[in-house]
Amino acid sequence: MPTSTSPTTVQEARTRIDEINERVVELLAERQAVVDALCEMKADAGRTVRDPEREAELLAHVRSVAGEAGLPPDLAETLFEEILAHSVERQRHQRADEAAETPAEEAATEATGAVSTCGAQA
Repeated sequence: MPTSTSPTTVQEARTRIDEINERVVELLAERQAVVDALCEMKADAGRTVRDPEREAELLAHVRSVAGEAGLPPDLAETLFEEILAHSVERQRHQRADEAAETPAEEAATEATGAVSTCGAQA
């Protein structure tokens, strides 16, 4: 979403870059929250963390969008491979935490009506 005016000074350019960086971080945090919800859904449905077909579709789509936006597709793919790797690791970690829950902890969870957090940690 480019703005209508280009920066005219180094400081303006740096300020715009800082603002964009903040938006990117906010979007990554939002994506992570959705990954956490997806982790719950996958666990409830008995599905595995990884879905290689979905990952391939995502990377192909990212390459396409990048090309249309004037960004090198290889750069976008590399960035999203890293994002995917982090998402997979996060989901695996959350599943391991849930599997490590003791029977007493499971009973406490059931007694309080709490739900599995499968990724709620920051």
